[in-house]
Amino acid sequence: MPVQISAYVSDETKENLERYSAVYGVKKGYLVENAINHYLQALYEIPEEFMVSTNISIDKASYEKVIDLVNNPPKPSTALAELMRED
Repeated sequence: MPVQISAYVSDETKENLERYSAVYGVKKGYLVENAINHYLQALYEIPEEFMVSTNISIDKASYEKVIDLVNNPPKPSTALAELMRED
């Protein structure tokens, strides 16, 4: 017999879940259960040292530096410019 579980998720995750459910006609409960099962299977099969967290935590100083780089990006290096040039 199925049991109900509860979890707190971000607004973005909730919106993504609802959007996917609406677009593909998949029930949210089915999608959540499938996602949990896939994730758990990956945890069993992939060695722990190869698992990469999807969350990154940085301190305030690093956050400010990232914001500054986004707002004031440096000029690309010569090597990068050459790589991105379309010939």
